[in-house]
Amino acid sequence: MHDHFINQLKELLEGELPGKKAQNKMSPNVRFTGKIIPNRDEIRESSVLILLYMKDNQLHIPFTQRPKYNGAHSGQISLPGGKVEPQDKNLLETALRETHEEIGVTSENLQILGSLTPTYIPNSNFNVTPYIAYTKELPTFIPDSYEVEKIIEAPLNDLISPKALDIFIRTINGHNIKAPYFNVDNHQIWGATAMIISELKEIINTLLDSNPLDSCNAHNDQVSL
Repeated sequence: MHDHFINQLKELLEGELPGKKAQNKMSPNVRFTGKIIPNRDEIRESSVLILLYMKDNQLHIPFTQRPKYNGAHSGQISLPGGKVEPQDKNLLETALRETHEEIGVTSENLQILGSLTPTYIPNSNFNVTPYIAYTKELPTFIPDSYEVEKIIEAPLNDLISPKALDIFIRTINGHNIKAPYFNVDNHQIWGATAMIISELKEIINTLLDSNPLDSCNAHNDQVSL
C-alpha cells in the first residue's frame, strides 16, 4: 500500500537529488523584484516542511496562504517554515518548530524521509532547506491567525499532474514577470515554493516510471498518490 511508496521515496531521497536543474523548471524569468540588492554575505538560513499525509485515500501536502502585508511575500502560498532561531539545534528542528507554530502539527508522529536541495530566495535573502516528512495520522490543523490566512490541502496527484502547470505574466515592482506555477484548486503555487515542489515532483516521477502506482484498491499493492 502507500507505506511501500513512502519507503521507496525515502530511499530515493538518500541518493543523488535532481537539484537546481529540476527546481529551475518552475523558476520565474526574474527572481529578484526588490529594490535593494541583498548582501549574499548576510544570507539567513531557514527551512520548510513538506508534510505528506493520507486523506480520502490520496497523499496530500498542506500549504499556507500568507495574509496580506507590506512585504516581499504578501499573500503568497508557501510551505510551513521559517528562519533559524537561536534555540534551534539544526535546520530540521527549525522546520518542525515552525510547522507546529504555523499549522499546529507536532513532530510527535512524523517520520522524517529526508531533505531536498536548498533554494535561495533573493527577495528575502533566505537560503531555504526543504525537509519531507510523513504521518500515518490525519493531521488536525490549527492555523496561526497572525501568520496563516488559510491552509490549502493539495492532493499530491494534482500537483504532479501536467494539467496543474500554467504560466502567468504580471508586473511586480516594475519588473515584467513570467512565472510558471502549479494550479491547485485555483490557487497559484509559484516562486521558490513551486521550485521546491518541482524537485520533489521529479523524484516522484522517477519512482513512478520505475514502479507505476496508478491506482489503489483492496486487490493489489499499488497505491494512489
